[in-house]
Amino acid sequence: MIQTSARTFSFCAAIALFSLFAVGAANGNGTLEIRGLTWRTIAYYYHPGIYKEIYNPWSNERLLEKAAEVGGNWLSVRAFYDGTEDGGLVGNDEEAQEALREAIAAAHARGFKIFLSPYVDSHDYWVLKRWTLDGEVWTQTVLFWARFAQGNDVEMFSPGVEMSLIFDAETAGEWLRQILPQIRAVYEGQIVTAEHPYIDRWEILDQHRAFEGYDGIGMTIFPWKRYADGTHGIRSLEDFVADVRERSWIIHFLGDKYGIECRFVATLGMDFWQGGEPDPIARAQGYGLALDVLAQAGLSGVFFHLWASEPDHLGDSTVVEEMLQSRWRANK
Repeated sequence: MIQTSARTFSFCAAIALFSLFAVGAANGNGTLEIRGLTWRTIAYYYHPGIYKEIYNPWSNERLLEKAAEVGGNWLSVRAFYDGTEDGGLVGNDEEAQEALREAIAAAHARGFKIFLSPYVDSHDYWVLKRWTLDGEVWTQTVLFWARFAQGNDVEMFSPGVEMSLIFDAETAGEWLRQILPQIRAVYEGQIVTAEHPYIDRWEILDQHRAFEGYDGIGMTIFPWKRYADGTHGIRSLEDFVADVRERSWIIHFLGDKYGIECRFVATLGMDFWQGGEPDPIARAQGYGLALDVLAQAGLSGVFFHLWASEPDHLGDSTVVEEMLQSRWRANK
């Protein structure tokens, strides 16, 4: 086990974990236990009727067929909210429950496992700083969905996504510790994190021992770096791979520190690519390289963000699906 503090992690842990990556590479890429896919991406535009619009029997079956074809075995499903200036939430729990209950049942019938997370749109919280989420409101929302997860045989649950961006990091550290026993009181599946390994926020969470007691450590990875000219994003596949590798080290460091074996990327995307979104070919290349890094690192798995030939993913392009099928189906 690595015996170093979070603040001195960056260099020391990278050296200590190099042998882990080398062993993985020597043994081949292996097969990830969690071959995960994001079901739908309706963040940033919640509106009444969105669940029925996107989660309906026809689109559900179409997407499940694609997920099966590429060799996925887990699906990430989110219950979405927007916020109000007084810290409240905008959403429709009745509509969401009905749609997600049907979607989860359909996924289970096809043999998929489900990773469920309630999610509040973070853009206005951490970019525009318009308001702060009310902690008690979010606690009750999380427990509502934990009970839903229990009643619908959901295999894995997280109490939100990137809460250290939506709360301030200090508040999130304490909140993640306090919410865990409350979730365990109503939910018997795996409880994991889906936090943010950038801008020192993971270090603040670690100082609060926010990961202690969870069944899995999940981190969202949307690679980016700040360049010497003051711009930020990702300019090359080499920079993309370097970021994924560095964040994998962080996940391993935390897993070792807290004795947690399930270590995965809760969402992996490419939103900060050369000043905008990558085209599907670049995305397929990046995802393929990321699979090599994660497998060589010995992580449990990954959930890819945009991957499907669907209107809210990659339009008509199937290039990412084809890449995943060539990788996942061949190694099943």
